[in-house]
Amino acid sequence: MNRPSVILGIFLAVSALVLSACDTHDRQGSDPDHAGDDGVHTRHDDRDAHADGDDHHGHGDSDEPSIAITHFTDFAELFVEFPVMSVGNESPFAAHFTWLDNFRPVAEGKVRIHLRGGGLPEEEFSIGEASIPGIFRPVAVPAHAGQREVIVVLESAGQTSVHDLGAHTVYTSKDVIPAAMEEDEGNAISYLKEQQWQVDFATALVSQRTLRESIRAVATIKAAADGEAEISTPHDGQLARRGNSFPSIGTHVRKGQVLAVVGSPLGRELKTSDKGVSGTALRAPIDGVIAHVHATAGSYLKKGQSVFHIVDPARLWLESRIPESDVLRLTDADGAWVSLPSVDGPFVIITKGENANGRVVAFSQAIDPRTRTAALILEFINPDKKLRIGMLLEAHVLTGRTVDSVAVPLSAIVRDNGVQVVYVESGGESFERRVVQLGIRDGDFIEVRSGVTGGERVVSRGAYLVKLAASGPAEAGHGHAH
Repeated sequence: MNRPSVILGIFLAVSALVLSACDTHDRQGSDPDHAGDDGVHTRHDDRDAHADGDDHHGHGDSDEPSIAITHFTDFAELFVEFPVMSVGNESPFAAHFTWLDNFRPVAEGKVRIHLRGGGLPEEEFSIGEASIPGIFRPVAVPAHAGQREVIVVLESAGQTSVHDLGAHTVYTSKDVIPAAMEEDEGNAISYLKEQQWQVDFATALVSQRTLRESIRAVATIKAAADGEAEISTPHDGQLARRGNSFPSIGTHVRKGQVLAVVGSPLGRELKTSDKGVSGTALRAPIDGVIAHVHATAGSYLKKGQSVFHIVDPARLWLESRIPESDVLRLTDADGAWVSLPSVDGPFVIITKGENANGRVVAFSQAIDPRTRTAALILEFINPDKKLRIGMLLEAHVLTGRTVDSVAVPLSAIVRDNGVQVVYVESGGESFERRVVQLGIRDGDFIEVRSGVTGGERVVSRGAYLVKLAASGPAEAGHGHAH
């Protein structure tokens, strides 16, 4: 089964779970198709067209217009829906809270609604628990009419997230609330919070970043010139261990440590004493790890025969093969980054500045006639000894040129019908498909030259699921359990 089929199956399964969830909650009838944005949307529920549907907004059976707002703090995202308020009447809020550090629903806490300003007394309404993880349902019953600042406060997990939703009118009665204008939702894609919370989903802020230009090249991890050593027998003789064990692959050794001994030539037995086997000691010339063992204890060896290969994994070389067509662009190489298999984020080598963790060893002045490439060698500190000698990687060698531009996470880019697109969050549960023109890639971020602007948010994890929501059956976007 190919990858799109697998993802489609997951998406349909998640949609089925969301649809079944709505049967366990209030069924009150409203239009589940809605699209918010970073501001305020006022909408009038269409009861006639969806008389049999569930009211996922929790607004009851009234026909008053409703408001949808998405607001972010440093800690949390709030997507909230509530009917236009009037004096003495209940206005139930459906407040969806998502933690921004992991994009999981806020499961516990207290939510308070404050109505302030307008020269009127402050009013407060609160609820102490979520109706389901992520959704809190405080109910406001205003006592005063006028322009009121609406502030929603979440207190959870030792953090306080304050969401200022701006000024909203509290009317004297429902009768004077003006009818809402029908909004053109355009090509908005509905993808509900209940769906987002069940999958690996996240959004990221579109921001201005300094991006480093790079050249893509095939690279190999090698030992540094003084970071490996081959230990051979100095003469014919029998190999014996020194101490209780014989070194094996992966054994850490210190410079000067005796690894084994080579006895006298054939015809003379190894002499033993209380101090161990006598003979010529084979010592480690460097600190490092044994990478290969070419002989076993007790075997007879000829002079010059290799016994141990030692490497120092703390310092390694990255040898990149720079294509001939790119050689002239690389006038001031100041590092490289490589994507490592099964590791989040690239490994970066910096050769200049305070954060330098490597240096340029050599840049070949000759083009290899067979590969039409020139070798660039960077030495670097190997953190946690994760990189292994012999690894074949794709390297991105930094040219020294930078550009300040709008960028998004690389994971936000989806290829759709031959073009690169992102999905911009226009509201907590609505998204817009945008075709983008891409530029420089720097690690996990990529320049976007057109299609998005700074301050917008794009789907950075789960973008392909939003794509499926746009092309899947209409009911896949329904099923609120509000």
